[in-house]
Amino acid sequence: MKMNNHKQCLDLAGVGVGPFNLSVAALIDSKTELNACFFEGRESFSWHPGLLLDNTNMQTMFLKDLVTAVDPQNPYSFLSYLVDQKKFYRFLSAELSCISRHEFSDYLAWTAHQLSNVQFSSRVESIEYTGEAFEIETTNGSYLAKNLCIGTGKVPFIPDCAKPHISDKVFHAAEMGLRDRDFTGKRVMVVGGGQSGADIFLNVLNGKWGKVKSLDWLS
Repeated sequence: MKMNNHKQCLDLAGVGVGPFNLSVAALIDSKTELNACFFEGRESFSWHPGLLLDNTNMQTMFLKDLVTAVDPQNPYSFLSYLVDQKKFYRFLSAELSCISRHEFSDYLAWTAHQLSNVQFSSRVESIEYTGEAFEIETTNGSYLAKNLCIGTGKVPFIPDCAKPHISDKVFHAAEMGLRDRDFTGKRVMVVGGGQSGADIFLNVLNGKWGKVKSLDWLS
């Protein structure tokens, strides 16, 4: 979509390009009767980069991708990704019922950077409803939209009791893979019993960040 300072009229504007809005964008990309644009402030697609740890898998089957459940012939299915990336036969030989988080992240990025209705480096700065349309101001121009799809994702939650202690020694799981960690000889506690907690616990247990003195998992 060509960028300028004039207000372009959209049938649908999407705020944020995570898996939800990316799914919507992929499903309507071929619908030429719809004028849509999905705005993302980041320069490129990124999906929980701090949690792309070793040996971490998706909790759902690969068929639960962006499009297959609604449109199995859509060109942005996970199987299309495998064929395009020449991974199809290797995937069949592996007989996998689930895929790694790294693989799913690559698939999402592969889709996002092909879609004509996704615009990166475009941060939405304000939205006003006029009674007839949404006036949207972005870092790349102004738009009017008849409909709005908000998919800004989740923000890491830190309990109030932990906030005063945030440091290199106390941090949210979302930052785990974004920094160099050395837990050698340290006592480590993982708080939270979800998949992220389990993935981090197993990586620490396997010595990914050094041999720890002790390891506890609180849930």
